[in-house]
Amino acid sequence: MARVLVVHAQSGPRSFLEGRSRRHHQVLGVADAPAAIKALPKFRPNLVLAHTTPKGGEAAAILRGLKRENASVPVLIVAEPAALSLQPALMRLGAAGWLEYPMEQDAFDKAVAAALQHTEDVQGRIPPITEEEASSNLSDLERILNKRMQCFAGKNQVYIQSFILGGGKTSTPRVALKCPLRKQFGQNPDVYYEFIRDVCCGDPTVCEAYQKFQKRYTA
Repeated sequence: MARVLVVHAQSGPRSFLEGRSRRHHQVLGVADAPAAIKALPKFRPNLVLAHTTPKGGEAAAILRGLKRENASVPVLIVAEPAALSLQPALMRLGAAGWLEYPMEQDAFDKAVAAALQHTEDVQGRIPPITEEEASSNLSDLERILNKRMQCFAGKNQVYIQSFILGGGKTSTPRVALKCPLRKQFGQNPDVYYEFIRDVCCGDPTVCEAYQKFQKRYTA
């Protein structure tokens, strides 16, 4: 379960985004960039959702504030359709992705999973075990995900991962997938439950490796 910091000046849309986030993650909502920066040390978010409008919003201020604080937290921009012209500037400031508001739950989950996975790749970390993994039969999850797989590279590739640690101990079992497509494009091939559920089994087109494959072989 990741920690998601939602930043929106209006309470209604902020509650909407908190609700979307709360399906799988721990959530904190704040109204503006100063409150978001202040919340960083205690909440330690894995992802920030920052709102923008055609006239601005909090996204640019948050991106600049994170840079000043030297905080490596990905920022997913939540934008009104009319704010599309701001996308290039915000991406240059370091935004991790762009999500049009309002959005369906599935689209939200896919965008969040992709942004979190990109950060894990950059930082070389393994995501924490999710509540679903901790409370479910992993063999059932493995079977369900293999059955629902949408990405051609992940067909029957979901497995239960565990490492020998020494002293007769093993790591906590995880649902994982070793993706040959990510390996082909120089990425860490290992992905885990949330990314598998929302991207590999949901919408592979938001996966960076899948996009590179499509661009290379359909051009």
